[in-house]
Amino acid sequence: MKRPRSTVVDGSRPTGGSHPKEFPISTAALTDPGSWIVLRGPATPKAVRDAALALAERHRLVCHPRGDTALALGTSSTAVPLVTVRWQALAPQPPRTLGFQLPAPAALDILIDSGPGEGAHLARELHQRLAEIVLPYTAAELDGIRTSMPLVDRYSSPHPAFKDWALLFRDHYLEHSVGFLLGMERAGIPAQWIFALDKGDRTFNRDRVHATFLARGYRSDVLDNSAVNDPDAHTAELQRATVAIDAFIDQAHAAGRRVLVVDDGGLLARGYGATGAPRQADAALELTVSGIKRITAAGPLAIPVLNLARSQVKTHLGYREIADSCLRRLRAIVPDRKFIGRHVLLLGHGTLGSRLAPALRTLGCRVAVVDTDLLALIGAAEAGYTTHRTARQALTAEAPFLVIGTTGEVALTEDDLALLPDEVLLAPFATRDFSALTEGPRRQDATEIPGIGLRLPLPGGRMATLLGNGRSMNLFEADSIPNQGYDAYRAGTLIAATALCADPAGLPAGLHTAPADEAITAASLLDAYYDLYIAPPPARSPAVPRPRRLPALTRAAVVGYGVAGRLHAQFLTELGATMAIIDPKHQDLPASPHTFRHEVGELPAAVAADIGVWSICCPTADHLPVLRTILARNPAARVLLEKPACQGHEIDAFTALLTEHPDARMIVNDQYRHSTAVRAFTDLVAHLEPGAPIDRLQVVFTKDRGPDSAAGRFVDRTYGVLGYEWLHMLAVLRQILPPRTWDAYLATDPAAADTEPTWDARLFVPALTERTTLPSEQGSTVRLSLTSSILGPCPADDTTPSPRPPWRQGLRTADDRYRHVTAHAGATRFTLHLDPVTAPGGWQLERNHHRITAVRDGRIVHDEALHDSPLKTSVHHAVTALLADTPPPAPDLAPLRRIAALAETLRSRAPQHLAASRPATA
Repeated sequence: MKRPRSTVVDGSRPTGGSHPKEFPISTAALTDPGSWIVLRGPATPKAVRDAALALAERHRLVCHPRGDTALALGTSSTAVPLVTVRWQALAPQPPRTLGFQLPAPAALDILIDSGPGEGAHLARELHQRLAEIVLPYTAAELDGIRTSMPLVDRYSSPHPAFKDWALLFRDHYLEHSVGFLLGMERAGIPAQWIFALDKGDRTFNRDRVHATFLARGYRSDVLDNSAVNDPDAHTAELQRATVAIDAFIDQAHAAGRRVLVVDDGGLLARGYGATGAPRQADAALELTVSGIKRITAAGPLAIPVLNLARSQVKTHLGYREIADSCLRRLRAIVPDRKFIGRHVLLLGHGTLGSRLAPALRTLGCRVAVVDTDLLALIGAAEAGYTTHRTARQALTAEAPFLVIGTTGEVALTEDDLALLPDEVLLAPFATRDFSALTEGPRRQDATEIPGIGLRLPLPGGRMATLLGNGRSMNLFEADSIPNQGYDAYRAGTLIAATALCADPAGLPAGLHTAPADEAITAASLLDAYYDLYIAPPPARSPAVPRPRRLPALTRAAVVGYGVAGRLHAQFLTELGATMAIIDPKHQDLPASPHTFRHEVGELPAAVAADIGVWSICCPTADHLPVLRTILARNPAARVLLEKPACQGHEIDAFTALLTEHPDARMIVNDQYRHSTAVRAFTDLVAHLEPGAPIDRLQVVFTKDRGPDSAAGRFVDRTYGVLGYEWLHMLAVLRQILPPRTWDAYLATDPAAADTEPTWDARLFVPALTERTTLPSEQGSTVRLSLTSSILGPCPADDTTPSPRPPWRQGLRTADDRYRHVTAHAGATRFTLHLDPVTAPGGWQLERNHHRITAVRDGRIVHDEALHDSPLKTSVHHAVTALLADTPPPAPDLAPLRRIAALAETLRSRAPQHLAASRPATA
């Protein structure tokens, strides 16, 4: 019985082939009935069903469901299905990228089973459609790649230099290539004018990269290095690639666009930069030393070409990462082999070899070096390595277990092969070093070892193992150069491209290195690189001294042990208090303080009498009843009350209660009244725009309260969004506006303001914008806008920070709230981003850190991150004031009255079927 063949296609592991338009995953397993192929990756059952149903409709097939996880397609006359597709959910999968995403995306196993007759053709068609869904990087994965290349992100802001340009990009299909092209797209080259060409190496995720490029609207194809080096042996594939490239250049020029080539010489070697060529690019960036050799061999250039291969950023930064990737890939591909103490022959001591040699020696290898360049050979000898002028001399004197090639030229001749030790390992890190084994008749005698390389016979009955496929081994079924490792080099390429496209006529035709280095230096890329990856972290702030203990504070009680209650308990403990926790809801009460699982009125009299400070952190609706109970127990109680003091309709009753207890002391905790970040913001406005009043002010506080609302928590049906962050917004506003302007705002009739509410039958008004114009200083006015929402976080406009400490990425999952203040004064826009801070590019600050920026004429003139815990400061201030000899002032309830009046206005305007119930008078 013939066994059915199967192929597994994981979105993270390609299986070979070229990719002009279709995904080159082997479909050999689909040629016979009963064979199948499996796709694995992020997809939904609905997407699989839709693809299968569309196929059935296109070919007029009958579709038969088989349970909830399978479909069979056939004709009415066939008993056996032509195609069957099955799927099942997978457990959380390992990342399909170099980085990871949280949470891991849901994934499916999709099995396509080929039936008789037309079944194989239909199965291939269904596979193609599903591959278009499964293979491309997801939005989260693309965000992860962008985040992992912060320097590219920083230098990829939209730039007029790229107006009317198209891009031909040829390089390995690796993640950092994806990051670079995403950066070029952000910088201003439209997706439809990007043509990416793979160099042909068997990189780990090349099919995913190809699928992603197609999904984004790029063109994607292959121009193999082997075809460029040996065109006579690759006529058909060269002709196909040439037709596509010619068409792209013609279309770009017809559309009035110039063509920029970013390449390793393959395109220029094919004549696209030569005088008199039928089709010619307009400018180019050269990426590799082998590309320079191809360009030189092709003859004089007719266009300017920037030499990134010899740029400082690649020579000093890029090649270290390449060498690291080579050694890591070498150790990974032969994990069973001993390296320490063994002889290694290194062919080439150039840019790459000179970095590999010390790494091998540090590992414990005994390294011998061959180089035909005498200066390189002298350098190796004076660094302490055994040296030889030729491979033949080295192999006569040495018996290496490993030979490494880094020259990019033919490094072992046919005569040299006879001197190789039996069972030698050959590790090529450039394409042509061991071509005597891969391009000649010996290749026909090779046996492929999947995932390892080729097993080759040598003269005299000996054997050698060529690791990889004879090309750059660090790219063989791998993506071993970390995105951050190539971040600076890719950013440098983007900077050089910007400079070249801004003034292509400023350089004569030919190869240039200095202009690339000059552009990179002018952009301060090396400064940014050092600050981000190398500089020591900023000196830690001096340890904050422990708050002074207040002798009068012996015991404190926190009523309500939610988020605010926990923080109040922490801060009061720091002040020396012995804590009592009171929470009838029993929500995660701690074991160490004295806890009471009942109401305040049920406390033992001795306990209640011993409380020095009360902190009320329960829901706002319970504030007034709890306060009444406390004052009934102790008419002279010291009480700290979380905002708001009470509900708006309870203000009169709240005031009357305080009047009835003149010996009591009460402070409503208003944390943003104590924010040093807000003070720093107003100081900066005064410093950069002295004498210029603020003419526009926007305060935006948004949060995702969806999970809380769904669970019935923090649902304010009386005041809606006004009952959440609006008091905080008014506290910030009060710190920024001049006193007369603040008083004018409080005196304004809410009915006269321009309001933009979002109505909800259950939540009343879950989102609201209030706009008004107020008189300001010197006869001017300020346009005020207040926006708050509990429907989800709404990031306000912000700038990408410099990628340096204290900024970091991946500190936490995405923030569920944003708090922004934007002020315009004079010619400057000021922004205060209050904790928690997440800026564009995924950059985050630690909690209790805030960001202040100033932008003038599109340029950042001030960017500061500062630490401030306003809640902690306000609690300490409140306790000090409650225990002082002089009583604190009475609570200021004017902002709460303004909110109550605004809520009343909204109720009067609400649609009849959505109107919130009017609160009862307390």
